[in-house]
This record gives sequence, structure tokens and C-alpha cells, in this order.
Amino acid sequence: MKHLLTLFTIVIFSISATFAQSDFEKYAQEQKTAFNNYSTKEQKAFKNFNDSINREYAKYLEETWKSFNLQKKEVPIKKPITKPPVYDENSAKPQPQELPVVKPQPPTPQLVPKPKPPQEPEPNSKPEAPKENFINTSFFGTNIKLKSSAKQNLHLADVSEKAVADYWTALSNCQYVDWVNDAQRIKNEQKLNDWAVHQLLNTMFKTYFTNGNNNEQVIFNVFVFNQLGYKAKIGRSANNLYVMAAFKEEVYNTTYFIFNDNVRYYVINPLHTELSNIQTCSMNYGGATNYVVLYLSEQPVFSADNRTKNLTFNNKTYTINYNKNKVDFYDTYPLSYYTVYAEAPIDNITWQSVLLQIKPNVSGKSQEDAVNWLLHFVQNAFIYKTDQDNSGYEKWNFAEETFASDFSDCDDRAILFSQLVRHLLGMEVVLIYYPGVHLATAVKFSNPNTKGDYISVDGQNYLLCDPTYIGANLGMAMPQLRNVAVEVIKIK
Repeated sequence: MKHLLTLFTIVIFSISATFAQSDFEKYAQEQKTAFNNYSTKEQKAFKNFNDSINREYAKYLEETWKSFNLQKKEVPIKKPITKPPVYDENSAKPQPQELPVVKPQPPTPQLVPKPKPPQEPEPNSKPEAPKENFINTSFFGTNIKLKSSAKQNLHLADVSEKAVADYWTALSNCQYVDWVNDAQRIKNEQKLNDWAVHQLLNTMFKTYFTNGNNNEQVIFNVFVFNQLGYKAKIGRSANNLYVMAAFKEEVYNTTYFIFNDNVRYYVINPLHTELSNIQTCSMNYGGATNYVVLYLSEQPVFSADNRTKNLTFNNKTYTINYNKNKVDFYDTYPLSYYTVYAEAPIDNITWQSVLLQIKPNVSGKSQEDAVNWLLHFVQNAFIYKTDQDNSGYEKWNFAEETFASDFSDCDDRAILFSQLVRHLLGMEVVLIYYPGVHLATAVKFSNPNTKGDYISVDGQNYLLCDPTYIGANLGMAMPQLRNVAVEVIKIK
């Protein structure tokens, strides 16, 4: 009897569980259907709204474009040090002094949340893409899925106002909501910032429009950028079209003009073509209010293409890993605030090798000895060459790029050194800018008796540390720069 009662209980429980599961599945399906209906309704409303804006904007594109004279921000370092000085241990060491400081530079705006320190790698998991027909393509070595229904075969007749307007209209007659959804989904999946989204749109164009050309790609990029809410315009010089974006930060290695809404539009010009003027539509795209932000609050997710770089210091080889896909992405970056690079989170692949290879050399040491070790490492493990001699134009490296590169100059070394000191030693660092000439760092020490050349920041002494002054210890400024007034750039 007891066994029968037990069996009866199990059967009743199983039936109840089955009904409960059935009810839950029914409820889940109803919720999914309701969400899909809501999503479809919202997407339809989005498309209807944007369709009206696109039709109106196409009319403005047909009108004669206005010509603008282009300006260019002066590059911060115009006359870099061509050959790093070497500290002579036998020379008389000057008495420590406080370095002269010009009018303090206003703090650069913190436009995104402060990056977290490097951490252990996160599990490689991504949200599942919707179960539809997709095209696989590569974005900086990373497989991404795009809706196959989005493939198109459009053609731009020429770069006249009428032809550009016609192409814009043709794009607006496509299922462009799919493009917007693809871009937003991939942005979320891969933790892309605004600059990465711009690069993503170029990849999407090449996938959707397999026979497209550069001018068509520009129109597509600006079209989708506008639908996503970014301030961007189509520019024309001779027979070439250019994407022009309103960056939140200043950009130094390209030209710009100030539009009638007092917004500065920069020409995205990866080939660094010399441009003196540009034509563009006299109206802005309605509804595009977002500036393009270059700061990185988190590492973008790219598939790992792990490479190694061997660095030699004190007759010992240090092997540093880096993700080539991420370095390739960084190589596309415009030249912006130093803090964009110094505050960027470091890729975990690189950081783990830093912890394994470099950290043991500073663990257990005093702040002074640890900083000096890192200082001498950056001074001697990398080959110095100015950007003009190396690439022909000014470029600042993220930390991973400096590890991966064959050459580095003063700004690359200062950025890398500041990252190592902050994250390995937990010490406060500022960048020290010698206007037009040089970039170094200064570090705050706990011991008030630590002496050397210094600056005062918010009432606290920071000792100069120059990763380009070969063989120099902390607190030593280059002799030729000791009396040059500097600017202090705070790092958050």
C-alpha cells in the first residue's frame, strides 16, 4: 500500500509538472509573440519616421553644395626630439627643482565611464543572433553575421548633387532597418565604441554591396551613421567623396570645417590626402544629434589572433603577447587627446603576459625601485624613431600597439609607462607636455623624502619620470628641457 501511495504521488507530481511546464511554455511563447509584435511595431514606426526624414534630406542633397575652406589643428608635437639624450652618470647631477608650469590645461572631458583596470579574461560568450538567414563576414578577423536579405546592387552614376541624392534615395528604399539592427546588435555583442561602429559600417558595405566603390561606401556609411543618430555629412573634393564626422574630442591629423550650427566636422581621410576645401550639403540630417566619441570605456571584443613580441632589457628577453586584430583596429584611430590612449583599458591577452613577464621584476620593491625598473625598461626595450621618420605622419599608440610595434617615440613611451605604473603599482601619474616638443610623465610617491625634479599638482608633488631620457632615473628632466614651462595632463 505504501508503495502504491508513493507511485500515485509521483504520477500526480509528474502530471502537474507537465501541465506546469506546458503552461510556462505557453506563457513564454505568448510573451515572445507580444515582444515580437511590439518590436515590429516599433521598427515600423522607426522606419516611417526615418523615411520621411530621408525623403526630405534627399531633396536638400540635390541642391548645390556649399564650399568650405578646411582648417587643421596644429599637431601638439611639431618638433620632436630626433635622438633621445643619454644620461651621463659621471656628469654633475643638478639640484632638484620645481619645473615651471604654464597656465594649467583644462581637464579633458570624461565622456565615458572610467575604464576598469585590466582583469582576468571573461568567458567568451556572446548573445545568440536571431535565427534567420545570415551572411558570415570578417570584421578585424572576427566572424560577424549580417542579414542575407540586406544584399543590394545599387550604382552611383557620379559625384554630382543629383547622383548622390539619387543614391541616398535608393538606400532609403532598401530594408535599411536591417542594416541599423545589424549595426546595433554587433555593437552590443562586441562592445564597440563609436569609432568601431564607423569601421563596422565599412565592413557591412563591402558585404552588402560586393561590387561597390569607395564613393558609394561613403554615402552608405553616412546614411547608416545618420540613421543611428550620429552627426555625419558627405563631403566632396574633386571626384572623391569623404565621410565627415562630428567628433566629441579634438582630432589633430585631419582637416575640418565649422558648420553653420557651430559644429566642427572632421574629414575622415585614412590616406591623408591633402585637402584645402570641400563641398557639402547646406543642411544637416534631421534627428542626428550624437557626436562620435573616441574614448574607450571597455575593450572591444575581437577574435584572438595572438602574436608575440620579444623585448630585450638587461640581457633578458621578455615575450609579450598581443591580439593582432585589436592592434589592427587601433591602427585606424584618428589622432586625438593623449588621454584617449592613456586611459584606455588594456587588452587581457597583453595584460596577462605583462603580469607574467614584467610584474615579477617590480613585486616586493619599494616604489622608487619599482618605478625606476619600469622607467629603464621602457627607455631601453624599445627602438626610438619619430612618427615622421617611421610613418610620415604623427600617430600616438595605445599600449598594445607600442608592445607590438618595431618603433616608438616619446608620446608612445609616456602613454605605455603611465599605464604600467598605474596598473602594476597603483600609483598616480600625470602626463607632462612640453609644448610642441615632447611628452613625459610625473609620478606621485608616498614618501615625501623622495627627491628629484618635480611639479606640483593640486598641492601634491609629482616627480618627473621621462621614458625617453635613456638611463635617467626618476626625478631627472632632460637638461635641455629643465627650464621649459610644461602643461600638466591629468589621467583619470
